[in-house]
Amino acid sequence: MLKRYSLSLRQLILIAVAVGIATPAILVLMFSDTIVRRSVEPILDGQRRAVLNLGVISLIDPLWVLDPQATERALDQLLSDESVCAVTMLEDRPGAKPVRRADKSTECDDGKHMRQMSVPIKREGVALGTLTVDFDDGETDRLLRERQQQIAFIVGLQVVLGGAVILLVLYWRLVRPIEALKRHASAIASREPHLVVDWHRGDELGELGEHLNHAGQQIDGLLADMEAKNTQLRQMAMYDHLTQLPNRTLFREVFTHEAAFARRNQQRLALLFVDLDRFKNINDTLGHAAGDRLLLAVSERLRAAVRGSDLVCRISGDEFLLLLREASSVESVQLVAQRLLASLSEGQEVAEGQLAAVSASVGIALFPEDGENFDELVRHADMAMYRAKQTGRASYSFYQADMDVELAARLEMERELVEAIRSGQLVLHYQPIVDGRTGAVASVESLVRWQHPQRGLQYPGSFIPVAEDSGLIREIGLWTLEAACQQLARWKTLGRHPGSIAVNLSAINFKDSALIDQLTELIQAYGVGKGELTIELTESTVMTDTEASLKTIQALRGLGVSLAVDDFGTGYSSLAYLKVLRPRRLKIDRSFVRDLPDDPDDCVLVKAVLGLAEALDIDVVAEGVETEAQRDFLLQAKCVQQQGYLHAKPMPPEQIGGLLRTWP
Repeated sequence: MLKRYSLSLRQLILIAVAVGIATPAILVLMFSDTIVRRSVEPILDGQRRAVLNLGVISLIDPLWVLDPQATERALDQLLSDESVCAVTMLEDRPGAKPVRRADKSTECDDGKHMRQMSVPIKREGVALGTLTVDFDDGETDRLLRERQQQIAFIVGLQVVLGGAVILLVLYWRLVRPIEALKRHASAIASREPHLVVDWHRGDELGELGEHLNHAGQQIDGLLADMEAKNTQLRQMAMYDHLTQLPNRTLFREVFTHEAAFARRNQQRLALLFVDLDRFKNINDTLGHAAGDRLLLAVSERLRAAVRGSDLVCRISGDEFLLLLREASSVESVQLVAQRLLASLSEGQEVAEGQLAAVSASVGIALFPEDGENFDELVRHADMAMYRAKQTGRASYSFYQADMDVELAARLEMERELVEAIRSGQLVLHYQPIVDGRTGAVASVESLVRWQHPQRGLQYPGSFIPVAEDSGLIREIGLWTLEAACQQLARWKTLGRHPGSIAVNLSAINFKDSALIDQLTELIQAYGVGKGELTIELTESTVMTDTEASLKTIQALRGLGVSLAVDDFGTGYSSLAYLKVLRPRRLKIDRSFVRDLPDDPDDCVLVKAVLGLAEALDIDVVAEGVETEAQRDFLLQAKCVQQQGYLHAKPMPPEQIGGLLRTWP
């Protein structure tokens, strides 16, 4: 590959000036010899002919009168001329010998620098002789040298003066402005402080300078915009857009720095993984705007609960990480966790007139005991957080080595649950709701079970929490709806009828905008009649975001689907919402039935619910009836519809079929 050479502007201009001025001068000097010779030789020839003619004139009379002395004097006089180095005369008479005179001091005897000219000598047409003069031709060379010196001096002076003038003009009008443009452009490119240059020039460089000023101003503006946007992008990349807390990326950087410092100084750090309990219910029932307001309140409380030197970040929807510097003891970390939980437990207004109480589960991992790097420590804190959820939520838990086994088991359950939904391992059992007076089946509630290929029949408590955390609960809810409608159609084909089938739906399913369309398809596909399908929802689901719930309930009524409120009495909503939503059925939670009739408080609460339902013309079902004393108290309180192990346990469809009334 050819090597590329680059020349600076100064070098290029110097070379151009040298070539542009020196080349013509050199050509002039090269051809000056020929030019001068052509101009000098005619002059010298004329001078020689004049000398020759004067010699002829001086010799005519001596030769005519045959005066040898006069002839000699004439020849000597002719020889005295500086340009004559030899004279030869030959008389035109018989026996005459040539007469030659030569100047010994001249150097033209060698013939190298001599020019010989001859002319006849005549008088009145009579030939007297021939005069031959040898002229010194070195005179021509001397004249040529003199002229060449003169030309060289003039050309050199012209080159020097012309080059100086040209270089001065080029420097003043080209190099200097270009250097200024270069400095200006470099200042713009390197973002150094620079002033707008006032170019008092009307040429192209002046125009270029004005353009550069304009370009510099535009570049400054663009760079300022870019800096502002880079700052904004960094803010977006490093901070959560809602709470303005550091996000996972920035938290990782800070942790890496703090971990290195703690390792050098043999100090301990504590990483807290905070997950809000049942935050999805708030989002699903009250809406995302209320959820965002709650998250803002939570972020403020978390920051207020720790020291200014500690770091709080939001890593996902309802998950936060806290880094406690200088966690000198386990007891100090426990105090922080307790302070966090107490702060979060206070109610927060998330919508006009609506308060939401939120709790959190906190997992704690210590550095360096529980992990040497960020990812490992976060994973262990996450495991500890799930242990806190399993132990009743609204609590904290420190990481223990055995949690790895539990996490692996939970992940394996998620994988198996996906396979169970896909391969049909889920089944429905049905528990009758009976008339407590006669034992006749009034309706049935469908309860999902998992027929595990290795572990056998699994009850909801073992897998529903995993399904809720992983989001699989939505698919399970849809499967339950279709399986219940399909079983209803099968019973009717066999001449049996359950009265109605109740299906438990999660808040995710109830708030799904596609629920009505899905139910419409199922009702049409399986011929479900009016009142034959009941949707059971928990009180916390149906009693929040009443406007959206009311629209969904009205759409369900339009399809002939009834609504039952499950676990009534365990929620926190106003009873006024019950009047607005007007469900068909209330189910008294088993926690109020368990101690009947011995607990006076439970007796009062049950009677209050029954009185409220009677006033609103709502059916009531008592759950968890397991003793005759409970049955008798409920019947005495006019609660006829009962459900519990006293009457019947959940059973497969083929076993309960014989208990159903005939149809049609």
